[in-house]
Amino acid sequence: MIVRAGTHRRLVGRAVGTVLGLASLASFLLAAHANADWQDDLQQQLRDDYNCDIAYLSRLAVRDVDGRQVVFVRAHCTDKRSFDASRQNEAERFRIKACDVQAC
Repeated sequence: MIVRAGTHRRLVGRAVGTVLGLASLASFLLAAHANADWQDDLQQQLRDDYNCDIAYLSRLAVRDVDGRQVVFVRAHCTDKRSFDASRQNEAERFRIKACDVQAC
């Protein structure tokens, strides 16, 4: 079987593209799983401490600092209340502050 050079390059390019795509997907899925963990923790803490079910999140910042996942986020409850929440690592509870019109 004779394969032209151009065809071979295209096949190799497609294979490399597929491998890179799968690597990106794996990274995305791992990040989504890590995010799901902190979001579950926040939802449970807000539900237990403030009777709040999260409608949506805003002002989200998640950073890895010295091997720790640092999270800053504003949680908006289904009853229209809002809370700023942060934590410095996965082992601690969120620090939560109710947002008043003037406070946040």
